[in-house]
Amino acid sequence: MKFIVIGNIGSDAGYWYWDGTGWHHVGGWAIEQLAEVSAALTIIRSSTQLKAPGLAEAATKVVAAFVQQQLGAHIKEGGGAVIIA
Repeated sequence: MKFIVIGNIGSDAGYWYWDGTGWHHVGGWAIEQLAEVSAALTIIRSSTQLKAPGLAEAATKVVAAFVQQQLGAHIKEGGGAVIIA
C-alpha cells in the first residue's frame, strides 16, 4: 500500500509517500494541480455530512473521478492509496 501525503498548498514542494520501506519525496507537482486535488478532497470530506438520501453520492461522483485520475497518475498499476483527511 502507498500512502500519499499532500500538504503545504501554495508551494511547488511536491508530496511525500510511504510505500512500506520508508518515506519518499516526489517534487514538482504543479501548484495549481495540487490545490485542485486538495479542494476536491475537501468537497468529498464535506459531503459526508450530507444526510439526504443519495445527495452525498451525487455530490462526490464527478469529484471522486477527478481525484482518482490525479492520484492514479502517481500510483503504480494495481496499487492503492489511503486518504486520511
